[in-house]
Amino acid sequence: MYRIYSDENILPIKPEKIIVEDSNSGYDFFHSVSEDQNLECESAHGKTKIFDLLQKADDRQICVIADGAAIGAEMNRLYKQCQAKKNIHLYLPESFEWIILNSGLLKENVIREILQAPEEYIESSEFFSWERYFTKLLIEQTEGAYLKYKKSRLNKVYLHEKNKDTILKSIKGIKLTR
Repeated sequence: MYRIYSDENILPIKPEKIIVEDSNSGYDFFHSVSEDQNLECESAHGKTKIFDLLQKADDRQICVIADGAAIGAEMNRLYKQCQAKKNIHLYLPESFEWIILNSGLLKENVIREILQAPEEYIESSEFFSWERYFTKLLIEQTEGAYLKYKKSRLNKVYLHEKNKDTILKSIKGIKLTR
């Protein structure tokens, strides 16, 4: 579910405002990207509050970035909102941690293998969601390295121009690169 969902399916979209479900590292990243491009970025502070923000939205092109792994129960309402307001687009990757892992920023072959078939690696009795698995994987893969990852606050090294661009280039369908 990582593609952009909109009624028109015209890609890439160029958002004028970003609403991020996350209020931690994912928000830190997209807030920084938004500042670079003079866009507004707002945290919904959780998936259940996205809908309320969209009901108050104006006519600008809005991209909602939320964890596809967690959005399930909200998807019907959000999709209907996209159909009613043609300026709303949904980007639903598995999680922000998945975006980083998928970007190629970490050059580990094992990451590529896991992303090709995550169901082969994720034990549902151990992980409540794929988001939690990808978070653990990213933390483990960056432990002791300059890219050390914490969910609560984004390591500033991810905001360096080269790293930020690498992550942004991996996001298909949203024009956020310079």
